[in-house]
Amino acid sequence: MDKKHSAAGRAEATPAARIYTQPELREQLKEEIMAGDQGGRPGEWSARKAQLLAQQYRQAGGGYTFAKRSPAQQHLHEWTQQDWQTADGQPAQREGGTARYLPQQAWTNLTPSQRRATDDKKRAGSRTGQQHVPNTKAARQARKDATDE
Repeated sequence: MDKKHSAAGRAEATPAARIYTQPELREQLKEEIMAGDQGGRPGEWSARKAQLLAQQYRQAGGGYTFAKRSPAQQHLHEWTQQDWQTADGQPAQREGGTARYLPQQAWTNLTPSQRRATDDKKRAGSRTGQQHVPNTKAARQARKDATDE
């Protein structure tokens, strides 16, 4: 079988093979994380699961082919530095729906009624099976202000 159609050839042609030193290891870890409920529901991708994948991949000895981060990797790095949390600092998954995650500074910038409104909107959406529920206008602005600082 020629390289163009071999498994090795396919691996070399994938974007992951150009970014990760051990793409098979990363793919295995990603499948395990996706199947788990840490960082979101099983089968759903989230920024938290991306964090877990990057952390576990590095711990397992995986690396990257370039020294500079890709835009997606840079965005995840910045997201990690912003101290995202729920309004009460507790885990997001709970009875009655998933709580809203925002940077700590965004929660500080919202009034108690604005905090309640965006959290209620997220919980209502998650109860109907939505993973991504838009913020209220006030929360959207608070998040933007917090992440642009």
